[in-house]
Amino acid sequence: MSEFWKRKLRTFLHILDFDKDGYISEMDYANMGRDFADAYNATPEKRDDLAKDFVSVWKKYMKAGDMEKEPRLTLPVLVESIRQQLYDPELMNCASRVMRGMFELMDVNQDGYLQPDEHKAFFANVGVPEGRFDEKAAFDAIDVNGDGKLSFDEFIAAFYDFFFSQDESSPNKFFFGPLVD
Repeated sequence: MSEFWKRKLRTFLHILDFDKDGYISEMDYANMGRDFADAYNATPEKRDDLAKDFVSVWKKYMKAGDMEKEPRLTLPVLVESIRQQLYDPELMNCASRVMRGMFELMDVNQDGYLQPDEHKAFFANVGVPEGRFDEKAAFDAIDVNGDGKLSFDEFIAAFYDFFFSQDESSPNKFFFGPLVD
């Protein structure tokens, strides 16, 4: 796998490692789902469903790890797991459920699309500090049909491109904000 691709995965882990201990535990992942749902005042049922879906993805990401001895999602484990499961339908289904749940919460006006302000809130809720990069450019890159709103299909396609593409020119490399070194 390319260094560029690993850099995207480092960015993903960096953003989601809220306690900055170098890994993401199952509890960290469950809490991410709950915290994201809480940021949008979700119902307790939606909150629990999203947390369960987050844990399902964590378990898929841990495929290359040792769940018994060291249940920690680190960069080497994530890289190897994604490499092993590239385009695996089970992983993609788990990730789609999480992204669908997040999309539905982010769609505050419930019109079935993300408006620019709804998309911008996503970055705040995944830990990207405001003003760190051009959220409008990220939005415009995902909005492939140029209609000024993001459909779920556009959103999930950008997410998959972030995780699976090694195309350094893809604007979706900024799906989770600026890449870390």
